Amino acid sequence: MEEKQNEQSKIEKWLYGAVDAMFWVIDETARWWEIGRILVKVKNLRRSQYNLVKRLSASNCSPEESENLQAEIKNLNDLLNSFYAKEEFLRSKCFSYLPQVVFILFAVAFLYGILNIHPANSYLPHKAEDAAKFGGQISRVRDLPFMGHSVITSAKWFNNNLYVGGDGGLTVIDTTTAIATRTTELPNDFFVRDLEIESDKMFIAGFSGIYVLENTILRNFYPNGELPEKLINSIAVGGGNNLLIGTVGRGLLRGTATKVVYSHGTQKRTVKDFGRQGNELWLMCEDEILTGRGDSFKPLNLQILAGRKLLCMETTEKVVYVGTDQGVVAGYRNARNQVWTILSAGKPGHINDIVVSGDILFVGSDEGVFRFSKGRMDRLSAVPCNSLAVCDTFLAAVNKNSIMLFEFSPAPGELPSYMAPIPEIGTYTPILPIMPQLPQTRLQYGRLPDFGLLESDNKTPLVQSALASDTPDTEEKTVKPFVKLPAELQKPLFTNIVETDKHYLLATENRGIWAYSDDKWLSVSGVEKPGISALAKNSSKEYAYGDGAGVFEINGLTAHKIIDENETKNILSIYAEADGTLFLLFNNGLIKKYNNGRLTDFSNIPKELADQYSYICKIADKYLVVTDMGILTYSQGKAWNLMYFKGSTENAKVASSVQGNSSNLYTALSDGRIFEYKNEKLEFLGVITDQPVAMNFSALLWVAGKEGLFFLENNGFVQTPLRTEDKIIGAFPTKNNTSILVFTGSGVKILSDR
Repeated sequence: MEEKQNEQSKIEKWLYGAVDAMFWVIDETARWWEIGRILVKVKNLRRSQYNLVKRLSASNCSPEESENLQAEIKNLNDLLNSFYAKEEFLRSKCFSYLPQVVFILFAVAFLYGILNIHPANSYLPHKAEDAAKFGGQISRVRDLPFMGHSVITSAKWFNNNLYVGGDGGLTVIDTTTAIATRTTELPNDFFVRDLEIESDKMFIAGFSGIYVLENTILRNFYPNGELPEKLINSIAVGGGNNLLIGTVGRGLLRGTATKVVYSHGTQKRTVKDFGRQGNELWLMCEDEILTGRGDSFKPLNLQILAGRKLLCMETTEKVVYVGTDQGVVAGYRNARNQVWTILSAGKPGHINDIVVSGDILFVGSDEGVFRFSKGRMDRLSAVPCNSLAVCDTFLAAVNKNSIMLFEFSPAPGELPSYMAPIPEIGTYTPILPIMPQLPQTRLQYGRLPDFGLLESDNKTPLVQSALASDTPDTEEKTVKPFVKLPAELQKPLFTNIVETDKHYLLATENRGIWAYSDDKWLSVSGVEKPGISALAKNSSKEYAYGDGAGVFEINGLTAHKIIDENETKNILSIYAEADGTLFLLFNNGLIKKYNNGRLTDFSNIPKELADQYSYICKIADKYLVVTDMGILTYSQGKAWNLMYFKGSTENAKVASSVQGNSSNLYTALSDGRIFEYKNEKLEFLGVITDQPVAMNFSALLWVAGKEGLFFLENNGFVQTPLRTEDKIIGAFPTKNNTSILVFTGSGVKILSDR
């Protein structure tokens, strides 16, 4: 009862104060109004006084008139004095410090704007700290089949549905029925790079533009060309449709619904992710992290990130998580500075996505899905994950073949809430045909021709060059040439290809060795029998060999045997030095040396790596042998040393290896990872979105997958628009660099500029 009376007295006190304040404002306004009226009257009286004094000083003024004027002037002086006194009285009643207070208020507002109103606040608001609902054990897991994308870039829960973006556009999965539907309102070649939710809207950014989904309506956010760049890599949304837009190679853009401007200090950078901590914006670029307040940025120089490729980032008020190709790096902010550490020394290794829910970190990697909580990293699944999405109760882990839905039992003290039921296995039914793979937008390489609009086998335009004009090209596109195989070379099983000064040599398992030059196919005599299925070369000669089939030296279009069949049983690879010395690698780890007609034992590889060898070469003074675990290096007189591939190699095998030049070696694993050995170091180059089949080096590195062709450019792999169902053996730019020869299982595709 007493508390109620106290609350009533407080309300009455505030009410009386409000009434008093209202009357004070009225009285103050009335007084200032009266002061204004007095000032107007005083001004008029002083003008009249001036006119009287002027008339009095005139020379033609009579004594009587002068006396009258003096009396009027005296009356005016008395009246002015009375007004002055009244004004002074009113001013004394007024708030005399009002001008000073107004000035102080303006000064405070100005300082507040400098300190607190900046682009970090207006363009990227603070994230709400959601309570962790995933602290318990996994109660249910459902694995749904998925198709339509060869590259998964982003996944988000929106309106109780799961949206997945990638090179196949945007796909929505209904969580109740598990029906997957491809969004047809986007352009056919739209490559979704990032998805962002803001209130009741979802922003879709990618190649080439930004779209927004609102009230089931998908529209172009910049329909009139306000967006100056088309290759959008990432996006962040603030209040009032304020956007932070990360581009490919053009830095950061800031925009609203009607205007987009460049942000200085970020030019020529590819922005991958955004974050905010305190009053600072964090930009993760492909090679470093920038921090600033939106109008200026500076690099965050961290030794712990040196040598790591930055892949994704997540920020909270106290922690910054950075996913790299060598694990997760975390920065914890304390009262003085920020302490950086590696969360796990082993797995996960290659990080694809990270998501924070409360104080729990989820990690999607090539090694599976992990949960980091209370200093412990637990693996939830061994299935590789490309993107993660969390909603009220579920965690979705997406890769190009499946979607895993995790439901967690609540930890003590948690109150779960439920969405639609998780569908059971086998209920996935696409209602629209989904393309198995769509091409990525190609970044142009300086030494290559501009492919322009390439055409597939059925002559359907695939993709426009990334640096081409936005103006539609109305010129008629010509059909690209194709050189078929001759009648004698039908249904070949191509295995290898090398480039010579005069032609290209191709090895098969069933049709011998063939040469291609000037649109003609010619057979190499002397190696017609089956079994000669591999090629090697040095600067002047080519060699053909096979398991139990001998080694042949090729001169022009004729081959002769130099090593007998019995000496080549279980042979894997041959390396040819410039002087004609050959090194033969066998599957039991034995290496033999052939020189001046003599074949002698050279070295034995440790038996612990038996059945894992695939390729041999020499760089500088070191001999290299590629294995499924890594690269063995050997110098004469020293022991073999193994350099491991980064990441897990449990389910990966060497798919192909090729020597780039005299100083480096490229190796592709079956899971798509590409490595480079150079300067006595084994470095990770990147991952292609296909299973590698073959590699060759001609001007740059070409990687052939089961369904597409890739090339290495600017430390990244770019997919060409070529689409073919045939096995790709290799690709070679012509000498004048105006076209590309792509050798396939059915012939040669010649890709030329328009």
